[in-house]
Amino acid sequence: MRLGEGFGVSSGSIAALLLLAGCSGEPANTAEQDRADAKAIAQVMAQQTPPPALLKLQPMLIEDITAHNALSGPGCFFTPNGGEDPTVIVGPELGYVKYEGSVQRLANDPGSAQGPFDTHEKYDGREYTLRIAIDQSARDDADLGSWVAPATVVVLDGFDRTLVESRGRAGCGA
Repeated sequence: MRLGEGFGVSSGSIAALLLLAGCSGEPANTAEQDRADAKAIAQVMAQQTPPPALLKLQPMLIEDITAHNALSGPGCFFTPNGGEDPTVIVGPELGYVKYEGSVQRLANDPGSAQGPFDTHEKYDGREYTLRIAIDQSARDDADLGSWVAPATVVVLDGFDRTLVESRGRAGCGA
């Protein structure tokens, strides 16, 4: 038996039904569908993205530094303009920041550019990413093994939003 036989349906009617089935109110072209999809995705992302955290780096006291052995070996410490105590310490493998009363350890990003004394320009933590840029061309040599230079620290959240941007000085040494 052929399709449509015995039901009083002609092959022309079947073709017309198939054409009508293809017209189900969907956008006429894929560009229009792509725009509609992008808009829907943006709306979902906006609803699922939390507001940026209010983050304030705190000075690390000598007790914080010794408790975490943060100044062992070569590395750099960052002190913001107007500050006396460092808010960031970076070494070849680890970096440290203090916020909300707690010192947090960050791992170097081996894919990031290398800084002075085997430090890196980027360190990643569970919640935040730290970037440190040290202007070595403007350094003041204190002695043979250490120096001070202008620096900028930026802390980003998981959505690459800047939470902290601070200018100051980095002291680096072995």
